[in-house]
Amino acid sequence: MTENGVVPLPDRRRVLLGGLGIAAGVAGLTLSAPALARAAETAGSRAVTDDIQLIIERLRQRFLAQGDQVRVANGIFLARTSEALAYAESLHADGSWPDVDYDDTTSSANGRVWSPYHALYRMIAMAHAYRDPDAAGYGKPELIEALNRALLYWDSVKPTSTNWWEVEIGKSMAMGRVSIFVGDELSTGAREVTYAHNTGRLDPVGANGSWRTENYLYEAVAKHATADIEQGYATMSQTVAVDSSGKVTEAVQVDASFWAHGAQLYSEGYGMALFTIVAAWADVARGTSFAFSPEDIDAIAFYILDGTRWLIRGEIGMMYLGYRPPNTIDGVTSYAADFLEPLDRMVRADERNSAAYQRLADNIRGKIRGNGVTGHKYFWRSEFSSHLRDTYGIFTRVNSPRMKGSEYRSTFRPDVGNEIDWNAAGATSIQVTNREYDDLVPAFDWFHYPGVTAPYTKVTTQSGPANRGSFTGGVSDGRYGASVFTLDRFSTTGRKSYFYFDDEMVALGAGISSTSQHAVHTTVNQGAARPNASVGGKAVRPGTDSAATGASWAYNDEIGYVFPEGGPLRVSNKEQTGSWLDRDPVKRNAFTLFFDHGTTPDGATYAYILLPGATPEKVRSYAARPVVKILRNDEQIQAVRHPRLRLTMATFHAAGSLDLGSGRTLRVDQPAIIMLDEGGRSAVVSVANPDQPGLTVSVTLAAPGRTRRAGFPLGAGPNLGKTVTQPLR
Repeated sequence: MTENGVVPLPDRRRVLLGGLGIAAGVAGLTLSAPALARAAETAGSRAVTDDIQLIIERLRQRFLAQGDQVRVANGIFLARTSEALAYAESLHADGSWPDVDYDDTTSSANGRVWSPYHALYRMIAMAHAYRDPDAAGYGKPELIEALNRALLYWDSVKPTSTNWWEVEIGKSMAMGRVSIFVGDELSTGAREVTYAHNTGRLDPVGANGSWRTENYLYEAVAKHATADIEQGYATMSQTVAVDSSGKVTEAVQVDASFWAHGAQLYSEGYGMALFTIVAAWADVARGTSFAFSPEDIDAIAFYILDGTRWLIRGEIGMMYLGYRPPNTIDGVTSYAADFLEPLDRMVRADERNSAAYQRLADNIRGKIRGNGVTGHKYFWRSEFSSHLRDTYGIFTRVNSPRMKGSEYRSTFRPDVGNEIDWNAAGATSIQVTNREYDDLVPAFDWFHYPGVTAPYTKVTTQSGPANRGSFTGGVSDGRYGASVFTLDRFSTTGRKSYFYFDDEMVALGAGISSTSQHAVHTTVNQGAARPNASVGGKAVRPGTDSAATGASWAYNDEIGYVFPEGGPLRVSNKEQTGSWLDRDPVKRNAFTLFFDHGTTPDGATYAYILLPGATPEKVRSYAARPVVKILRNDEQIQAVRHPRLRLTMATFHAAGSLDLGSGRTLRVDQPAIIMLDEGGRSAVVSVANPDQPGLTVSVTLAAPGRTRRAGFPLGAGPNLGKTVTQPLR
């Protein structure tokens, strides 16, 4: 078997020769060796032709199954299959549509529409209708005649755009799909137009590479070009190959996250597009001579099941996505719904992992709350932590100078402000029902991201300053974990740590200082207000706006909050108004908890504990006797201990010593994020340092009569920030 999973022709010949030999024997025929070879080659060619035709039929089914709306560019819907005959009727004799500006060069990158897209979408709609038995235009020759004219006119005017994607990807995608659907029905000249304006090429790099390669494959399949199809599949498999060098900034990373547009987490968005394309080609070729190899299928599983799945629990754990409307796929309206089609395809294409893909799809469809995995994963390349349990999920996104926190991908509205600016500054999505934030957007207050400490003011620029806090990262032993965010942006600094256990997450903040003229807030959570919203067991009435409270606990929806050290806490249960671009404003009721550190704080602190999935009674009891103990919370060390688990977690912002009580101390000789697990026969320590490559951290656990220690050699390059776990000796 070749690298891309294609069975070499000699192997196919041997199989076919055996079959022919049996047939010849039964018939009593005697064939010479050359005759047998010619017969085998003919049969092999016929089998390959059948495989290609099967791929064509599956590709057609793929797009027809997407429904009436034609999809090309994400979020742009310009044509319907059901209106194909109307498009043909409105076409001028020269092949142009009167309402399309073929000279327009608008970029569609940020919410606007390139006018020639209308022509491309309509051509696809007509091609779809011609092959769709349920469409009014099914088999109608006037659609082919209209397509011939439309294609020839396109070739005569050659529309272009200021955005490379429209010119290279979008146009080629449309031409490729038309060739797949009706290439064999078009006139010779029109068919050649679909090939000439499809600039697809072999490109193994990331999402853009998958688009280019897909367009290349459309033409190869339409032409029945066997060798080109094989090359296309070999290249497509490389688009999900892991970059082990740490130098490729549009690729699957060693931690199974995906980067695009530089060092930027894009497992949704571009990463979703990559998965959609690769899964589609895996599915349409399954069982054929062009099928991906088992190794290629496993590479997809690593990317999705070891990677992207950890970012999804019913919904994607990235609240910033709410700045745009979600899509509705298969009756599901959510930001995770776009993953349904490729997940369903991998259920068929990957028999070994079929059940895992199915569980994730069921989770997105709301059939089950969990996604099939539990544990803690820290993506050290992309600075994102995922903490999953059967009853909840918590996702925290941090951002150091090594990473790009976000890029604005829409038309900026200064009156609304930059909705995504704080999304990677410790933003913490807490999901039990998985509707906590979807039921609030677009009325989300974008300057009260849960988990974030920031001056409370609208960011009115499309690009805010980068965070300068380099000691930002996480540690994980696979079940538990901790994250640290060193805040240094917008004239505000602070040390923030997040510690994740089975039933709770503890958040600590220290050294919070600012010279901003605006009050600094630490938002505990902001979600859709429910009828059970309360603080200290007393209902928070609708209309409550930033009311001070000294309560030790709070509750809303299915999430509890405990405040073991009090603090300047405020609560709101109020109506908020917001809108998506070019949509009417909507009103939603929001429940918000935040610490108000005031203006120009100097060394402020906070502490809170999240209890997702707990009942109000359990939260009340926990607040009276918190299980997790806060050992320290200052600018040098932030540490907690869970006595029942015998688990200590600590952020050492500098080398130092932590008093564990009973004469025991935990010491490190370098800044590090530490987990000390004493639940087994030996003390096991997990260590990470996010910003010093090749560092060796010495950890010592001293107790009366016994001292244990170990050195932890940490990684560099693509393994900078990766956890190292070993027992102390």
